[in-house]
Amino acid sequence: MKRLFGAPKAAPAAGPAPSLSETSQRIDSRVTELDKKIAKCDEDLRRYVGGRASAQQKQLALQCMKRKKMYEQQRDQILGTQFNVDSLAGAQEQAEINIMTVEAMKVGHQDLKDRYQQIGGVMDIEKLMDNMADLNDEISDINEAISTTYAVPDGFDEASFEAEFSALEEEMKMEALAGISSTAKPSYLPAEAPEAPATAAEPATAEPAPATAARG
Repeated sequence: MKRLFGAPKAAPAAGPAPSLSETSQRIDSRVTELDKKIAKCDEDLRRYVGGRASAQQKQLALQCMKRKKMYEQQRDQILGTQFNVDSLAGAQEQAEINIMTVEAMKVGHQDLKDRYQQIGGVMDIEKLMDNMADLNDEISDINEAISTTYAVPDGFDEASFEAEFSALEEEMKMEALAGISSTAKPSYLPAEAPEAPATAAEPATAEPAPATAARG
């Protein structure tokens, strides 16, 4: 059989299937061609009908109307096919977006989980907060100890000092109203230095000599 008819030809290798986007572009080109043919039919119809009304002109007009109807049907069918292609392309794009979103969420979830593992559990956080509170109390105690004044006499009471100061202030106001001025300085203030004596020496005055009694 191979000698009589020869070996069958090998089928050509199938190329990659066209994408949905390429298919939609191919349909757009076909729709554009049909629109041009429909426009040409309209132009011919106007010429045939507007010319001399003869049997031949009428026959040509009828043929032109048939071609226009055929082109319109083809265009409507192709547009329906393009709608299905575009719908499928939209669903495919949405599926790709969903896959990308899920992958991103998985990576983000794992990263968030790793970060919280680095922080530690709730017990570790509570222990850290307790240590911070203890450290804060210790710092307060240290600051209080450092700010304590040791040069205050024994038995010194801040409240009693404030009360005594208020009483003294009131007493001074009463003295000012009574016209009494206290110029005495407290004993713990330094005394004023005495005034220096005058350096200019006063001239000495000679006393008159006593008069002698006259002899008789």
